[in-house]
Amino acid sequence: MLTYAIVAARSGSKGLPDKNIRDLAGHPLMAYSIAFARALGCDKVICSTDSPKYADIAAQYGAETPFLRSAQAASDTAMEEDILRDLAVQFTSSGIPSPDLIVWLRPTFVFRDIEAVQNCIDVLKRDDTFTAARTVCESERRLYSIDSGGQLVPDFDDQGKSMIRRQDIGIRYKVFSTDVIRFRPDDITDDFLGRRVYGQPVPKFCGLDIDDLEDFQVIEAIIRGNRSLVSRYIYLK
Repeated sequence: MLTYAIVAARSGSKGLPDKNIRDLAGHPLMAYSIAFARALGCDKVICSTDSPKYADIAAQYGAETPFLRSAQAASDTAMEEDILRDLAVQFTSSGIPSPDLIVWLRPTFVFRDIEAVQNCIDVLKRDDTFTAARTVCESERRLYSIDSGGQLVPDFDDQGKSMIRRQDIGIRYKVFSTDVIRFRPDDITDDFLGRRVYGQPVPKFCGLDIDDLEDFQVIEAIIRGNRSLVSRYIYLK
């Protein structure tokens, strides 16, 4: 099966301008995802970006940018399915064979487990009943909302108790780190992952996401201050 890694790195971050190329412990943020993709050994490592500057930086780290993302697919409201549709059009117009699988790499996740992602790929190759695969990490399961009056409202069954053990609720997972997608260029909807998605647990480190400056500083402190703790999850020296 033809497998492409896609590093989705648009230039229009509002909360932290140019976040995807901001220096993190000596390298631009998106370089960590590119290095991972190269270590994974995908048939192509493609940076999907709207910026020639980003494309040049991606090339320095070993990714190709055979085309720039369309304005629509790079807008503030664009979702993954919009980028996938854009890729489908661009592959055809550029004469690039469409892949069977796409490893979707969000640059804001620095730490990844290569064996876990490889297993996601292997599962999809050997079991065509799975529509996609996602790495997931355990999350807090006792979550609350605050209603319009300021009252805390449990989003779980608290069994009428003020305190409840997490073991009494069961394990919950968060997603949005790394996905492996069956690429169907003629049928890309907002349910592009499908309804039978394989879940691959990964260490909690792999769930750390950079959304703002504070997240950036925390992850940089981890890399610089205790690299041995996360060395197996990063692929840049």
